[in-house]
Amino acid sequence: MRRLEAALLAAAAFATPAIAQAPDTGDARVRHHREFLVGTEWLAAHPESPDIVVLHVGRTDAAYRAGHIPGARFLPLSAVATAVGGIPNEFPTPEQLAATFRDLGVGDHARIVIYGDDPGLLAARAWVALDLLGQSSRAALLDGGLTRWAAEHHPIETTVRTATPQPFTPRWQGSKVVTAAWVRAHLGDSVVVFLDARPAEQYAGAEPPCPPDRPACGQIPPERRGHVPGARSLYWMGALVSPDDPVLKPMHFLHEEMWKPTGADGPAVRTLVTYCRSGMQASHAYFVARYIGYPDVRLYDGSFIEWAALTPAADYPVQRGGR
Repeated sequence: MRRLEAALLAAAAFATPAIAQAPDTGDARVRHHREFLVGTEWLAAHPESPDIVVLHVGRTDAAYRAGHIPGARFLPLSAVATAVGGIPNEFPTPEQLAATFRDLGVGDHARIVIYGDDPGLLAARAWVALDLLGQSSRAALLDGGLTRWAAEHHPIETTVRTATPQPFTPRWQGSKVVTAAWVRAHLGDSVVVFLDARPAEQYAGAEPPCPPDRPACGQIPPERRGHVPGARSLYWMGALVSPDDPVLKPMHFLHEEMWKPTGADGPAVRTLVTYCRSGMQASHAYFVARYIGYPDVRLYDGSFIEWAALTPAADYPVQRGGR
């Protein structure tokens, strides 16, 4: 009985807003999901609770081994973003995703708090994976991640935590990931808004070189650079206070100042589709859209690397300029 009461108290606290923000707008088109974000102070008040699973997402476990939130379990990015058919950063199969969270000991009832090695992309990718598995209602990003946690002098440990697998029941939501064929069929559709989460210069047609640590990231030919026709530019990092303080901006700003100007609240709009270069930046934009409360958000996981490579090129057009 005491364990049940503790779980109920933890659930109630989990829904508390992570940081003080402006009141909700009351817009009938959205119902803000503030429970998708928790603050460092909240997590610090629940040290190693048996009802909370903390996940540290990284490309390798080097940063995790160097120091992580006490009790955190390591989730390799490759478990939620892998190469499929030559396209980088695709989701594995539903069975593989479910097995990953089962083996991490997430179970079917624990609250899940996620952070990563970077300002938010890696954690958002893991959250989207849980959304596809129908388990996002009990998952949240840690606002500010390990950066904010360490800046506030909360404890850090280097102990590598192991997990006991727990039953994990997926409820697959496959329609939330769309294909190039789906995108092509909905170009010009007034009920769909496409949102490009890359930096504005990439949206306009500039292509950055592959970073030194990823020489095979895939370059887009000059004649195929730009964006999906009709897409709006919405750089994912615009949602953060800064790279050095990677907390989300207040809900009012995210909704009214960032997303509404894209046409996301248009009277005819029913579906928002995020994409980027390879699906990672789009995952963060997807999370923010769900956090704001848009009811039908989808991810084009193949993103622009796939779109630009498809033939015949006339069937997969590219647009330059715009906003």
